[in-house]
Amino acid sequence: MRVYIAGKLNDTACDYIKNVHKMIKEAEKVRMSGFSVFIPCLDILAGIVSGNRNYEDYFNNSQEWLDVADALYVLDNWRTSKGTKREIKRARQKNIPVFYSLEDLIKWKK
Repeated sequence: MRVYIAGKLNDTACDYIKNVHKMIKEAEKVRMSGFSVFIPCLDILAGIVSGNRNYEDYFNNSQEWLDVADALYVLDNWRTSKGTKREIKRARQKNIPVFYSLEDLIKWKK
């Protein structure tokens, strides 16, 4: 099952790096629970190489992956993230279940 990982990313440079760290660590827990994960923050590497992407470039690229996800898993830092709120709304519009805890995601899988 494909799980799109969502959470706050865009903030100051230091906070962004901390948020990327948190997203990857949490995604690994989801992956180790038997899911295939899409981690949108990994596109930072492509952005470093291209050097000319803006926020909407990153956001729009990841939304195609959200559209084919079986579930959306939301990290606990989402409440102040405009992007994550948009992802939650999109998932609900497409009838993709949204989860806020790994335990609930695992229960749903069973």
